[in-house]
Amino acid sequence: MNCEFRVVPHSMIPGSQMVECWMDGRFVAGIYPHREGIRIVSKYMTDVSRETGPDDAGILEVLIELRG
Repeated sequence: MNCEFRVVPHSMIPGSQMVECWMDGRFVAGIYPHREGIRIVSKYMTDVSRETGPDDAGILEVLIELRG
């Protein structure tokens, strides 16, 4: 699986950028700023899991599985 990220202007929010996720040459997800944080959108999401990073780092990791 070939995964590529592209930073592009957001088409609906003037002055904002978004990150596009492409897999094997096909757009599969977008990440962009939202008034309450960030938004991740995709019609290919199948499962979301949360993990915490090292205890002293205060990091939360989110894994989103995408189906092709």
